[in-house]
Amino acid sequence: MDTVMQSSATPLWRAGFRPFFLSAALYALLALLLWILNLTDLLEITSPIPVSLIHGHEMIFGLGTAAVAGFILTAMPNWTGTAPLSGAPLAGLYSLWLLGRIALWSGPLLPLEAVVILDLLFLPVLAGLTARTLYKSGNLRNLVLPFVFLLLAGCNLLFYLAELEFISLSPRATLEAAISILLVLITIIGGRIVPAFTRNALQKKGEIVAITTPPPLTLLCIAGTVLMVPGDLWLSGNAPEIFALYCLILSLLHFARLACWKGWRTLDDPLLWSMHLGYLWLPVGLLLKAFGLQQYGYFWEGALHALTAGSIASMILIVMIRAGLGHSGRALASTRILTLALVFLSLSAILRVLQSLLEGTWTTHLLHCSALFWILAFGLYAVYFFPIMLQPRADGKAG
Repeated sequence: MDTVMQSSATPLWRAGFRPFFLSAALYALLALLLWILNLTDLLEITSPIPVSLIHGHEMIFGLGTAAVAGFILTAMPNWTGTAPLSGAPLAGLYSLWLLGRIALWSGPLLPLEAVVILDLLFLPVLAGLTARTLYKSGNLRNLVLPFVFLLLAGCNLLFYLAELEFISLSPRATLEAAISILLVLITIIGGRIVPAFTRNALQKKGEIVAITTPPPLTLLCIAGTVLMVPGDLWLSGNAPEIFALYCLILSLLHFARLACWKGWRTLDDPLLWSMHLGYLWLPVGLLLKAFGLQQYGYFWEGALHALTAGSIASMILIVMIRAGLGHSGRALASTRILTLALVFLSLSAILRVLQSLLEGTWTTHLLHCSALFWILAFGLYAVYFFPIMLQPRADGKAG
């Protein structure tokens, strides 16, 4: 029955990666374009929530959650041996994500309380669907993921409660905690796929290389990144020097973990070096975060964008490319367009961090160049994958 339903569905609704990855790319460039137009006074955005907070919120709960949903809905069938969510159920889940985006950008058209309710629907439903599938299939190893989704939903709730002044937390602190939750997902999932894909690719080339991570190091990286969440919520504002030391130690742990994966052997393959580069931004960002907390007493903009535009966005784009190619029945090989997208996104992150480090009026040009490279990166992805997402798999298989 599931196979029949899937085959009868429009190609866009046959697997989660199709609508969610395509929408993540389109939303990434649209949301940033709106932010830049607002910054340059070319567009006035009226909203009960400050536009700077909307920008941060939507990079996490718009772009980030769409990419997470696309990945988990595509990976679960492989983990569990079950049919992918498709057809009307997939369209219904996607509608919840889209409804939240429309509600948040509605400005004064909706009361903030209605926006809160609409935007809070998506993640708990995604967590419930994920937990049910994993539990029924006996895949208990990955049951931690729906709990991570619920933590992310909790940060979204805290954001709105802070914005409505029901709690004394800063709305920005709740977004910083949500960033750390996305870093937890990168630590867990990236820690599985980056070394595995690297090992497999090197073996295909006849290179037998030991790519292993000491289990205690893996545990320390995961647990340490999880503890960043309460640190962002409470320790960052009350004891920045202590939190700075914590971020420094965690950064060194992630550097050590990444070194175990021998990324320097992947420089001839854009689909591999980009994954290592995306993970590299994590310890770099933590190092910059430690610097900012020590120097300025808060989560400094350079560190913020190293972790978001650098680590999170880079891992999102490369995973969307790999999964988009593999699950549409195409070869796992980069093209000139896709490699350019990966390079442009790296340049965007580098320029955004540099813009925070430097001073002078010309740094505005760095900001605009960074935004341009970001838009080009996700725009190239969207142009390349748009027709693919609307067509059946190239190999004739379901999905």
